[in-house]
Amino acid sequence: MEKKDVFSRIRLLCTLLCGLFGLLLCCCTVLEERDGCTNTLTVDLQGVEKGIKEWQMWLFNGEGKLLFKDTIYRRSYSSPYKVEVPRASEVRCLMWGNMRGATRVVENYSYGTNFTKAADISADSIYFFTDTITTAGEDSYLKVVPDKEFATVDIYVNGWVGSDFEADMVLECASDGFYVGKEFLRGRSFINAQVAGIGNYYTRFQCRMLRQQDTENMVLNLYIRDLLADGTLGRVAVDKEIPIGEYLQENGYDMQKKSLEDIVMEVDYSFNKFVIKAADWEATYKMDEEI
Repeated sequence: MEKKDVFSRIRLLCTLLCGLFGLLLCCCTVLEERDGCTNTLTVDLQGVEKGIKEWQMWLFNGEGKLLFKDTIYRRSYSSPYKVEVPRASEVRCLMWGNMRGATRVVENYSYGTNFTKAADISADSIYFFTDTITTAGEDSYLKVVPDKEFATVDIYVNGWVGSDFEADMVLECASDGFYVGKEFLRGRSFINAQVAGIGNYYTRFQCRMLRQQDTENMVLNLYIRDLLADGTLGRVAVDKEIPIGEYLQENGYDMQKKSLEDIVMEVDYSFNKFVIKAADWEATYKMDEEI
């Protein structure tokens, strides 16, 4: 009986040792490389406005290698979004929100991934967030505070109502998009402003532009023709190129501001003036032609 008891104990001890050895083989230790381990990343989006429908997230290591990519949907905003990601001592997180139908994405699974504004339509209401963290431990945390990467541009044509004329209003910019790291793409962007409202004495046009590297070469093209009672087009009333980039620069419009400010313009041919304004300034310029 004593020999059986000894053998039973030895068998139990061997079983325990084998189990412990197997567990050690499966687990990461402080001394070994952690490439096979994961980190629990918590992405806190609770302060993000609900108008941002979804986020695309890229994680790159210090050498620029893509570690992880995912889409975070609005339903995850109310409670922290958690995901298992590879471990690395330095991780650059890049997040873009609200890339919808007006954004073309070229996914290269690298810093070469880029986004361009589609055709001549208004840009999407795009937001951006970046931070550098470490995922070398068990857990990591990101609090998302996004930047507004677009400006809504309202253009009031005073003294004209929509039934009196037909207008082509095109905003030209020097860049039509970004690389995933927020470097600017160099490609001319054209945006057709659309009628957004008609008042007693004005017609309001609206478009959205993406953040630009600077205000250089930004132009508003106006082409207005009379609309006759029979529906045909009459004389060309306005054919003008307005150098709004110069005006924005003169008045200190900040293209590097964390959240880009919206812009309002007024075209008033009754008094031959052009007004341009942002949140904390307004400037008036003389128009040089009679109509």
